[in-house]
Amino acid sequence: MYNRLFWRYVTRVFRKESKDAFRDKRTMRLAFLPAFYFVGMFCAGVLFAINMQNDNEVDGLRQVSVPVAGEHHMPELIDWLEEQGAQIQTIEGDAYQQVENKSLEYVLIIPESAEQKGAQLKPAEVWLVYDAANPKVHSAIGFVRAQIYAWSARSGSLQLIARGISPQLGNTIVLRESNVASEQKMGIYILGSLPMLLLLSVFIGSVGFSADMTAGERERRSLESLLITPAPSLAIMLGKWLTSVLLTLAVLIATMLMLGCALMLLPFDQLGLRVDVGLVDMTFVFICLLPIIALAVGLQLFVALFARSFKDAQTYVGLLLVVPMVPILYNMFNPGVYYDWFLWVPVLGQQVVIKELFLGGELDGSTLVKFWVAGWIPAIIFISLAARQLRRAKIIYGG
Repeated sequence: MYNRLFWRYVTRVFRKESKDAFRDKRTMRLAFLPAFYFVGMFCAGVLFAINMQNDNEVDGLRQVSVPVAGEHHMPELIDWLEEQGAQIQTIEGDAYQQVENKSLEYVLIIPESAEQKGAQLKPAEVWLVYDAANPKVHSAIGFVRAQIYAWSARSGSLQLIARGISPQLGNTIVLRESNVASEQKMGIYILGSLPMLLLLSVFIGSVGFSADMTAGERERRSLESLLITPAPSLAIMLGKWLTSVLLTLAVLIATMLMLGCALMLLPFDQLGLRVDVGLVDMTFVFICLLPIIALAVGLQLFVALFARSFKDAQTYVGLLLVVPMVPILYNMFNPGVYYDWFLWVPVLGQQVVIKELFLGGELDGSTLVKFWVAGWIPAIIFISLAARQLRRAKIIYGG
């Protein structure tokens, strides 16, 4: 069956589908559009992070607006906060009520008793009032909390020294930290979204073509004329699959080229990060994604066969984006979790390995073998199932 004539049929179907695809300018534009807006969104996010950091820093100090009620009760703490870059905002009236009414996001309340207890060398209580349901206050709250702890430790040490007591007696243990991550690996928070970007590009890039070569041809009545030829069903489906794979490869290459330019041009050094992604790394990433392209196209062609119309096929195939999103979200919410079986799960294994490649890791040959086995076997199964369904009356006429 798989003789020279069989592959000649595959080649002819491939040529026919390729010509039809390149003639459809609208579908071609829509296929390459995600490459532009995905990379554009990534660049915008990086530039926004750089702009936010520059706006919040003056002379190397982070600038945070700190609303304070009763600042005159503890002037030493206020001076310390200002030295660390805090911009003190004096609050009058009932500060607690203002936070409840949401006229203030948070407030630091220093009661009059704090001044009295400070004079008596007793622990003073200050109140940090905020709404934890408001995500905008978490960063500022963390800054204020850390500075209060630092000032408390400093003041306690000075009081011990004034009494001739070594402040080291108050510390039963000294914790020293050493970060062995390179500057490039510290970019995980920025580069962690790139695997998701590339995987979604693979699945989105072939949506229009897969729908058009199945339900679209049935609507145009060109599928019947193709099926009355001597070409076997598997040869027809392989020709369609090869066409969609080729076009998806073009979309992926365009995405990676723009992404490579963005990684070279974006000023990551302003975030204290070093991004060194070269041609070899991008090549390894491309090789890792090849089995996913084969699997995505095979699955989309199989699903699109059962759609009654071209619009239905686009809807059904578009819903398949849930397939890559499930492992992607799992990995995003469990970033520190890793098991060897991840490499046998399509999309999940690619996301883990591609992230490591962008952060300076290396690709093992056995990992590629697992990717290709886990990706190509399901792809072959879906192509075979689609070929078996191709000559059914319900598939041909859309009944």
